[in-house]
Amino acid sequence: MTEVAYPSGLPSGQGFVRLRELRDCLQPREVLRWRDIAVDGLCFHSAEARAGNLFFAIRGAKNDGTLYAQQAVARGAVAVVAEEPLPLPVPVLVVNSAREALADAARYYYRDPSRAVSVIGVTGTNGKTTTAHLIRACLQADRRQVGLLGTIAYEFGGRRIPASNTTPDPVRIHGYLREMADRYASACVMEVSSHSLDQDRVRGVRFATAVFTNLTQDHLDYHGTMDKYRQAKARLFTALQSGAAAVLNRDDPAAEAMAEECARGVRCLWYGLAAEADVRAENLRLGPDGTRFTMVMPNGRVELFLRLVGLHNVYNALSAAAAALSLGASELTVASALEDARAVPGRLEQVDAPVGPIGRVRTFVDYAHTPDALEKVCGTLRELAEGRLHVVFGCGGDRDRTKRAPMAAAVARHAHCAYLTSDNPRSEDPELILDDMEQGLVGSSGQFFRVVDRAEAIRAAIGRAEPGDTVLVAGKGHETYQIFKDSVVPFDDRLEAARALAAKEAGWLHR
Repeated sequence: MTEVAYPSGLPSGQGFVRLRELRDCLQPREVLRWRDIAVDGLCFHSAEARAGNLFFAIRGAKNDGTLYAQQAVARGAVAVVAEEPLPLPVPVLVVNSAREALADAARYYYRDPSRAVSVIGVTGTNGKTTTAHLIRACLQADRRQVGLLGTIAYEFGGRRIPASNTTPDPVRIHGYLREMADRYASACVMEVSSHSLDQDRVRGVRFATAVFTNLTQDHLDYHGTMDKYRQAKARLFTALQSGAAAVLNRDDPAAEAMAEECARGVRCLWYGLAAEADVRAENLRLGPDGTRFTMVMPNGRVELFLRLVGLHNVYNALSAAAAALSLGASELTVASALEDARAVPGRLEQVDAPVGPIGRVRTFVDYAHTPDALEKVCGTLRELAEGRLHVVFGCGGDRDRTKRAPMAAAVARHAHCAYLTSDNPRSEDPELILDDMEQGLVGSSGQFFRVVDRAEAIRAAIGRAEPGDTVLVAGKGHETYQIFKDSVVPFDDRLEAARALAAKEAGWLHR
């Protein structure tokens, strides 16, 4: 796929609408300096404003869009939507919520594209990316054109745009959906984050199916409490309309709360290991190269070999199967697609390099960055490891501090050797982040090492590993950068691990 991005993330040529149409759509409480003009495009970042755009002055956690409205007008914006009257030489539509107005205007401007494309939303703390990719694989096996909006990239119609957010803003969401519809895509799989739900980014999107993976601690720096975090996730299911489907994890206690949010006429499809699940796994046989199990579906059962390692990936596969079935895919097609599926970049992705004449060091890179995700992936690898388990991990700066010690404790329960290092420290002192993490290691029996430099930590783990040992580098997965206080530098765990393995094989890397 080509990587093509426009200044606003969207191509031009979507057509003009009249400002009066958007005024009637938004129902502002006040209109200043009114005149009816043509609007060509929507924006909410002043740097992205182009001639003919309608600018939305959104108040964010760090920036107030009203302070940039004049700059947007100078760049060509022909009107502004704001939550207060602004002294500008263009029409100003005053609304109660600029965020909601942006989503409503995007839906109108792009002609309500989710009516033409079946949108599958995937939410939950862990597993969203793998589940979304598996759903797309199942629907593509059913000979459908399917778009994908997710953590790694936005992909559709021959385009691949690296993702800046798990879930993009409303203009991009509706604009991308319109492009998918115009290119005859029949479905789009979208990862839906709790932030996007709380910030009304998916407002106005008609979801044909909503998938819930699980709920564990994350993002408490933003939501404050687990209850508010759960409520944000539940908004995806509150928005489902009659005829839609909710795919829910029977083995996660929070799934009942999601089911309670569903309106009458929404069909609930349950998955998991529980006997009452509609789509479930039986006779599990976990292995270092994948999992064999019997997948039971509403109309039959099939023996399956999933090339994705770990029990958590069995859950991801079951949720993907249930989602595809909810959209009419056949059970045999779904089973075949899951057997053909390969690991998503940065999700328990193996870095393949033999080491030494008498054995090898299995090395994996994974995106796990929550206590639950680390518990699952470390538990899986500890069970499958022939020798010792070495885990390199860090915690992000300027993010939920309360999960740092639990993350370290999760690693300590399984790892023989833990390497505490930097993730994306952002504006925080990396050493202080490691101090927080170290509190979770109190009383642990394994070895642990503090190595602030992430590349050095990876080299230390692989250098100390012996043939038959397993190394996990956790936290960044597919990311190809590190964020510091004043810079963003190139960094790829997979590349650093491959270099360390090659150096070890050549005899250049020692304990």
